[in-house]
Amino acid sequence: MASELLALKKASGLSFAQLSQKTHYAKSSWERWVNGKQFPPRHAVESLAGLCGTPSAQLLDLWDRAQAEREAGAEEAQGAEQASDEGGAPDAGAEPDAGAEPETGDAPPRGRRPRFLWIAAVLGVVLVAGGSLAAYLTLGAAGDASSPRPSASVKVAGPQTGCKGTACEGRDPKKMNCGSDAVTVRTGSIPKDLVIELRYSRACQAAWGRISFAEIGATVVVNNSDGAAQADVVHYDRDVYSPLIAAPDDGSVWVCAALPKDKARSCTGRFIPSQED
Repeated sequence: MASELLALKKASGLSFAQLSQKTHYAKSSWERWVNGKQFPPRHAVESLAGLCGTPSAQLLDLWDRAQAEREAGAEEAQGAEQASDEGGAPDAGAEPDAGAEPETGDAPPRGRRPRFLWIAAVLGVVLVAGGSLAAYLTLGAAGDASSPRPSASVKVAGPQTGCKGTACEGRDPKKMNCGSDAVTVRTGSIPKDLVIELRYSRACQAAWGRISFAEIGATVVVNNSDGAAQADVVHYDRDVYSPLIAAPDDGSVWVCAALPKDKARSCTGRFIPSQED
């Protein structure tokens, strides 16, 4: 992603200061994104493509794939951490296997003869079972070759989520696993840095709002055409996401954001799943 941004910047002939003047983003933000120090927001990538007169579809597709990989990596890391927390240490007080005694002289070590007998018994069961299976298959093939056999069907299951539609109202998208298939479907911004994103999960049939590069006290509100709304406020750091809201196929959802003590709000466009999903 960074190499593509660097190539576009060089092609444009613009400095970081000039990029800042022509977009809603600060000079320092452009320097971090182009040099690969920080992953850029989708809207910034689209803005740079527009400045260079380059079709944005391919670049935005690259951004979507990179974002999906980042989210998948975060989920794998979280799963590994949980597995590490749940795993137990081996029992240091366990007694050694009797079959592991060292051999002395010419006599066979004690404890091994039962193990050999057990292995022999298992092999005998396997051979008998194999012979029975071969006989069954032979008789079945000779009995009725024309009889239809059931065909196996394979269904690809979607991601397992904790809620769907209106049942998701007010719930955390991460805890409900709605981020497993989520995509950013609409974006907006508030000069200079604040980025607004509308996130949508088809598996959950729900959406939420997210703001980045904000400041403490900034708000994000996600709305739908049924009149429902969910909001959250940046309490620390520079980003926050709202709870979930239902995203009906034929309804619309959108996100608005506002800076502290600022009554004016900036909103994304509306997203209708049945028209674009």
